[in-house]
Amino acid sequence: MPLMNWDNSLDVGVAKMNDEHQQILALMNQVYDAREADQKGPEVLHLVDRLGEVTIAHFRDEEAYMEETGYAGITSHKLIHKDLLDKFTGFATEIRAKGGEVPEKFLTFLKLWLTALIRGIDMKYGPKAATLKQVG
Repeated sequence: MPLMNWDNSLDVGVAKMNDEHQQILALMNQVYDAREADQKGPEVLHLVDRLGEVTIAHFRDEEAYMEETGYAGITSHKLIHKDLLDKFTGFATEIRAKGGEVPEKFLTFLKLWLTALIRGIDMKYGPKAATLKQVG
């Protein structure tokens, strides 16, 4: 059973962002599955590193999209991204120090992060995207 499944409540109305969110979710589920299988070591560290890389790339793409569309909330959104990356980095450092052992609190963080960020914050740029589709 995965940590979390994709559903329509996570659709922000921008295909590229949805695709990237789904990629992040898939990696989160792989980290979860590894922990559930009691895996540790290089494979788990690789998954955590990959999740970090994909997240950084997504945040960069999302911020570029917001700039391109003139989204008014970009400044606060960037601060949220920075805070999440700082927290993620702290967990990744802990996981690395423990040889790939993933703590339960990391999984809780991932799930809350994805649901709160997408359903609460990212949904705010969806209406702007819909407006641009109507104009274009």
